[in-house]
Amino acid sequence: YMDCAAKLGLDPLTCVALEDSVNGMVASKAARMRSIVVPAEEGRHDPRFALADVRLTSLEELTARHLRGE
Repeated sequence: YMDCAAKLGLDPLTCVALEDSVNGMVASKAARMRSIVVPAEEGRHDPRFALADVRLTSLEELTARHLRGE
């Protein structure tokens, strides 16, 4: 995530990561990005997803407000 932000010339604090895995979410948080998770059904209740800024059950729930952090 840090490399991606750097290559795009972006401050990680202004980025949002969409993830479906705990490892990906942890990586995005380590990069200081907002993290929106959409876990798979079998992992949906993993307590580690509580670290995410937003947890959704489907990408259909994703709105511009989530992306803006509102």
